[in-house]
Amino acid sequence: MYVFMDTAPGDGPGRDDDELLVRTAMERATDGAPPLPDLVPGARAEGRRRRVRARAAVGATALAIVGLGLFGAALPVWGGDGEPARGWSAASQTSPVPTPTSAPVPVRAPVHVEPSPGESSMADLPERESSRQRGFQNEAAAVLESLLPEALGPVRPVDIAVNRYQGGADGGPAFPLSFSVRPLATGKAARADRACLDVAVKHLRCDEVSLPGGMMAQAITAAGNAEGGKTVTSVTVRFTYGHSRVTLAVGGDTDAMVSAPVTADDLLVVARDARFMELVAYADARPMEAREGSVRGG
Repeated sequence: MYVFMDTAPGDGPGRDDDELLVRTAMERATDGAPPLPDLVPGARAEGRRRRVRARAAVGATALAIVGLGLFGAALPVWGGDGEPARGWSAASQTSPVPTPTSAPVPVRAPVHVEPSPGESSMADLPERESSRQRGFQNEAAAVLESLLPEALGPVRPVDIAVNRYQGGADGGPAFPLSFSVRPLATGKAARADRACLDVAVKHLRCDEVSLPGGMMAQAITAAGNAEGGKTVTSVTVRFTYGHSRVTLAVGGDTDAMVSAPVTADDLLVVARDARFMELVAYADARPMEAREGSVRGG
């Protein structure tokens, strides 16, 4: 199965855990030798940086090779409390327990994005938590790439936030991806789910779709940023799982005026896959994002 570090940030593993982390890292090294999310600002910012991304990717690759042990160590088989890191029961979930898998996942060089003034990034997290989130991102990028159309590949993590990814080959259009499992707001901050509405004048279409386990999702297609006779289209699937709101979204490249090379149906294929739902279940049980109603870095 996909396995991630589940001890609280700052809790150090015992000696046996350290030995297992090292062994796991060595094995991986040898094997692998809301409204709609606003994707436009991120796409524009990443577009402005595409001219320097090739150099950034080279540097990130070197860092990834040096830090292979760190990434591998983020995915131990056992948690610090001596229990399996992933042990959910069917009775505690709103969908069936995902099918475990065990294939090793090579480390992917992340796309580097400099935070804006006053904005935080994963680099500001404690080392143990940063390692956990990077390990999760690496697993998620591999799952997304395997399930989404080839035109979106390769899929790489973006190092500024655990919910940020990028699709598309170097030198081509850059497609921003968001895979968010965000804890729901509670108490007075809690809000009802947004209505699923079609808005023709805004080129917005929303469909209510069923997922395994009786969950309902909203599959949304939106078009905007018309320029020169072209319109950039983005797609989103969102639903509630456990105590979290799950959002999977792919935007277009607004600099190149290229729409997302996927459809809402493509995202539903991902949402119905056990590998994706295993990632969702882990992130719901061990959150990595701020609760709804709070501002990251604020």
